[in-house]
Amino acid sequence: MRLALLGLAIGAAFAAVTVTGIGPGDAQRWVGDAGPAAPVLFVLAGGALGLALFPGHVFATIAGLLFGAVAGTGLALAAAVLGAGLCMLAARRLGADAVLSLLGPRALRWREWLASNGFSAVLASRLAPGVPAGPINYLAGLVGIRPRAFLAAIALGALPKTIAYVALGGALSDPLSARGAIAVGVFALAGLGGVLATRRLIRTRPAPLAA
Repeated sequence: MRLALLGLAIGAAFAAVTVTGIGPGDAQRWVGDAGPAAPVLFVLAGGALGLALFPGHVFATIAGLLFGAVAGTGLALAAAVLGAGLCMLAARRLGADAVLSLLGPRALRWREWLASNGFSAVLASRLAPGVPAGPINYLAGLVGIRPRAFLAAIALGALPKTIAYVALGGALSDPLSARGAIAVGVFALAGLGGVLATRRLIRTRPAPLAA
């Protein structure tokens, strides 16, 4: 029941954000209206939107557009960590016990492996290209990854792509500028790091159960 409730809540939040159609123009207007409180409200909004699976790269790009490279990176990273933590907490409270009761011996071994290698698994997923952050955040809560390891991996793993997307947001008016080139280079390095981290993680996977 709790697992179904979690799925319904995520789906409803995602649908609400999608229907609302929040975009860079809306963010610019809200920041302008918020005045000195804009950075704090931006981080809180990013954390809340993370629960609704709002794309983190879009939010980071908006941060670069609104706050510049340095401040935008810090604010986007804070929003990413907050959103990830909220997703993990919701999954742990609403779905972790239900998932545990459904797992067989083989799945339990994989769950224990993920819990033991939580930092490496989350770091690899954050660095690897094309891996959606939102579902990983919820999955981390469902499989029992330790919060401290999870949040540390989020902060470290999200940093390169956050820098890249924030730089891209600040370079939208001139994508061929040095800032745009930096964005592409950092993103490529993050992807390479993700591939290397994934290969190293795979070597530690649990051995198949004996027949």
